[in-house]
Amino acid sequence: MNKKNLLISILILGGFILLISALHFLTPVDSVILHQIYQRLYYIPIILAAFWYGWRGGLGAALLASVSYLPHIALHWQHQNYEYALNQYAEITLFFVIGAVTGWLGDQKRREYERAERINTELQTAYTELRQTVSQLLQAERLSSLAEIASSVVHEVRNPLGAIKGAVEILEDELAPDSPRREFANIAKTEVERIDKLVKEFLQFARAPKPDRALVNPNELVKSVKLLIEQQAEKQSVLIEESLLNPSSSLMLDAEQIKQVLLNLGINALQTMPTGGTLIFRTLEEENRLSIEVEDTGGGIDEKNISRIFNPFFTTKEKSFGLGLSIAYKIVGEHNGKLTARNGTQGAIFRLEFEVRR
Repeated sequence: MNKKNLLISILILGGFILLISALHFLTPVDSVILHQIYQRLYYIPIILAAFWYGWRGGLGAALLASVSYLPHIALHWQHQNYEYALNQYAEITLFFVIGAVTGWLGDQKRREYERAERINTELQTAYTELRQTVSQLLQAERLSSLAEIASSVVHEVRNPLGAIKGAVEILEDELAPDSPRREFANIAKTEVERIDKLVKEFLQFARAPKPDRALVNPNELVKSVKLLIEQQAEKQSVLIEESLLNPSSSLMLDAEQIKQVLLNLGINALQTMPTGGTLIFRTLEEENRLSIEVEDTGGGIDEKNISRIFNPFFTTKEKSFGLGLSIAYKIVGEHNGKLTARNGTQGAIFRLEFEVRR
């Protein structure tokens, strides 16, 4: 309850108590039944105050009721009807008893409610973390299985692929420069090169080397990637911005592998902004974690695809094999980090998050 509402409720309760006391003074003493009704009305603001503000509120309201009621007893009943006056003094004692007991019960209920809210929040947090962990485990299992398959498939494909390419080149040499069959040879060579590119990505995915870790400043990684893509960004009228903090410590990373991830994310971002936009590299530090974010203004990721973009072969591009983000995800995982994606206000935000060991 904010201060304004608190003040208003106190004024209402206090006004109600003073109104009851005023009724006592204005009502003739021979109207005993009305006075008895007024006595009972005091319990309404006392109980409300106790329920809203605990035992302190209950006792405060009881005190105000007693102070405003005592003059009426002393002036009107002390000498005219002593026995009734004693009854009223006993009623005042009950004001404090009811205020204290109701306030204590209210405090207990409030503590139980807060405890239930805290437990519910903790359960929600634990459930969210559990879902994320399960998702990461499933993703890691898929990547591991695919890596094993890729490793065996690549060996079976590369040898015949090389033979096909060599055979096409031999046949092409025997064709006249103006032969219409050269077009078919070119088509065959193009397709062989496309398959070879896919096989190389498979091989990279299956045989990603273990990280060669060294102390790295994440800001230096960002700056080196920016140099690699700023020429292409300038051609597309894309502005590259940096928001880099001075980290309190460096990270133990394989600089080349993480640069590969950032370069992949940067190129993907540029592809979403062919006619201009803004690409932002950002470094963050939160407690014992350092993060690097890559944000674009390219419109974002379809919400139904966010949970699938790191899956192997998932792609929304026509000329893509869908392995780039899977490889990036695997590399970051090899560094005991996390690669996540979400939508910002104008585009997608990819975050590489690493634990800092102090």
